Amino acid sequence: MTEQKRQRAVQIFLVVLALTALANGLGNNILSNYFNEVFHIDSVQRGFIEIPRESPGILCMVLVAALGFLGNLWMSVVAQSLVLVGFIVMGWLSPGYGMMLIFMFVHSLGMHLFMPLNDAISMDLAEKGKVGTTLGKFKGVTTLFNMAAAVMVFFGFRTGFFSFGTKTVLPFAIGSVCTAGAVVLLAVMALSSRQKDTVKNHKLLFRKRYMPYYMVTLAYGCQKRIKIVFAPWVIINLMDQGADTVALLTIVVHLAGTWIAPVIGRMLDQLGVRKMLLVEAGYIAVSFSVMGLLAGMLDSFAAGGGLTWLVYGAYVLCVLFEQFNMVHSYMMRSIALDPSEVTQTLSVGLSVDHIMAIIASPIMGLIWNAWGVQYVFLAAALSALLQVAAAKRI
Repeated sequence: MTEQKRQRAVQIFLVVLALTALANGLGNNILSNYFNEVFHIDSVQRGFIEIPRESPGILCMVLVAALGFLGNLWMSVVAQSLVLVGFIVMGWLSPGYGMMLIFMFVHSLGMHLFMPLNDAISMDLAEKGKVGTTLGKFKGVTTLFNMAAAVMVFFGFRTGFFSFGTKTVLPFAIGSVCTAGAVVLLAVMALSSRQKDTVKNHKLLFRKRYMPYYMVTLAYGCQKRIKIVFAPWVIINLMDQGADTVALLTIVVHLAGTWIAPVIGRMLDQLGVRKMLLVEAGYIAVSFSVMGLLAGMLDSFAAGGGLTWLVYGAYVLCVLFEQFNMVHSYMMRSIALDPSEVTQTLSVGLSVDHIMAIIASPIMGLIWNAWGVQYVFLAAALSALLQVAAAKRI
């Protein structure tokens, strides 16, 4: 690919990332409220819904192995088309509960399939010697538009512009328009580039050489539970705050992420993978431990004043760990035996991450009930030892 074509592809892909981030933010930020207000589900149904939502992450490695002959860009077209179908049904067609579950699965399948493809395409488009910087730039754009979606959700529902009482669920409908744009642009990229079979071995791929990558994805599956489940539950359950507070904190996290992601990318190019894994491990150990200690104080003392703001600050720092995820993708590329194995191994890592997430969530919930909230965060902090071990194996 000539430099001119690469620059054009980078510009198109930046727009794709903006559109997909906006769509995903509009969808993910309202799903829990959608389940509650449209279908009036109980706690048992809420738990069941996580199966069709999370199982696509485990199926991802099978799909990438099967569809590898298409190449990364055409697989991305397929992935975003699945997301589009899910958005159209949930946003425009007012499905019943059973039909909603089916198309939520379709939507989630496309979203999970795009995750490893996103990283693989980003690294393919990077300028030589600046892979980390490019990943940081792309991650910054994604974070910025995730923040824009959170702002839209906050003000949309606060003003009544968004509502679950109408036949059309407007956030999903807007998400479908954004996703349709992403599908078109990805198809343009695919048609204008020379596609090749990016997966030569169409069997599930596991190599001993890639053990450091599997180790960090195991750790990430555990650590991600803090971001998705337990850190928000501290704000909601222990501090008795509503969805608007969580939305505002999400906006702050994304705003900080737009600055931090490019910094991490530049550090990755300057320090290398091994040192950045150690930096990531140190950040996770400190931020999770501080959040755990402060959350433990909420169990003993009423929240208020300075303690409340300290918890909010710790929450932001705790959730920001996700910006380091680009280090894992860069590491996989750097240790790959063959470039054709990068996408497939990233998909295996995503499946490992989701298997660990399914195992870790109930265990962490039991730890919270048996010993206290602080031990959930301390246990997650200890998982950073896997990042240290991976760094030593590279």
